[in-house]
Amino acid sequence: MVFLVTESYVLDKTNMDRNLLSHNLKASMILAQKVNVTEILGDKLLDKIYSDINSSSLTGNYKTLVDDYLVDVVTYWTLYYATTNLLSKISNRGLQQEFSENSSQADITVYRTLKSEFQNLAEYFSQRCNKWVFKNRGLFPEYEICSSDGEQPANPNNKFYGGLVI
Repeated sequence: MVFLVTESYVLDKTNMDRNLLSHNLKASMILAQKVNVTEILGDKLLDKIYSDINSSSLTGNYKTLVDDYLVDVVTYWTLYYATTNLLSKISNRGLQQEFSENSSQADITVYRTLKSEFQNLAEYFSQRCNKWVFKNRGLFPEYEICSSDGEQPANPNNKFYGGLVI
């Protein structure tokens, strides 16, 4: 898997605890890229970017897209997904919440407030990126407004909901 941002970048840019274990953040980073970045760019353009990153040949407009837009999209969607992922753990003993002796459990209203704030930030950066790519679509031959199956990979009206329902 090619990552558009590093774990340390996400930790430096957000208020996440620097002691967070790598495996706790990677799942959220993967979701952010597979769901949200793919939704904006479509498979062909994202595959081109991954290929350029693997071959160390990411330059020009593609580098601008990654550095100025996609890193923010991935960072804030990672934060959004991690909020739920870090709330509890699924283990062979079932669903569990972990607590430290030096901390206290956050109230569900705090969780909802943070989750909503992170979603708003993530959606802002996604829309910003989507608008820039669409405006500059001539720079990216791999970008498809409508693919062969009729899907619109960069349609900003397609929303996913991953919130908590009680």
